[in-house]
Amino acid sequence: MMRRMRTLCLLCLSLVLAGPAEAQKPRDIVQTPIEDEVDRDRTLPFLAYTLGELHYLAYACEGPDAQEWRGRMVELLAMEAADNGRFRDRLIDSFNEGYRSQQRYRARCGIEADAERRALAHRGRDLSEMMRSAYFD
Repeated sequence: MMRRMRTLCLLCLSLVLAGPAEAQKPRDIVQTPIEDEVDRDRTLPFLAYTLGELHYLAYACEGPDAQEWRGRMVELLAMEAADNGRFRDRLIDSFNEGYRSQQRYRARCGIEADAERRALAHRGRDLSEMMRSAYFD
């Protein structure tokens, strides 16, 4: 349990650090309160999808050596689905679909891709924080 929390916190921290300071400013949008019980079966696949999107953008814009987000996905699998075959497959499918989604949508790198990366990192951070708070708060 403690190892899971440490890994989740590291994932959350990496998502916070992924976007520049501009992406970390408080938003003007009213945020809904986090529910007491996080729907793990919906949140984790969405987080995996987001990691897949980030992986494609990093791979496409930085080259084949950019494996940080794939590495984070491997950590997520080890932490949340190490011995759960169907759920593990679902997370992998979500990651791959996020990758393919960005691959279809984003043909070139540049200002728009950088903005998309910041937005995705922010979304991933929010999802990770929601999961973290469910365990610690």
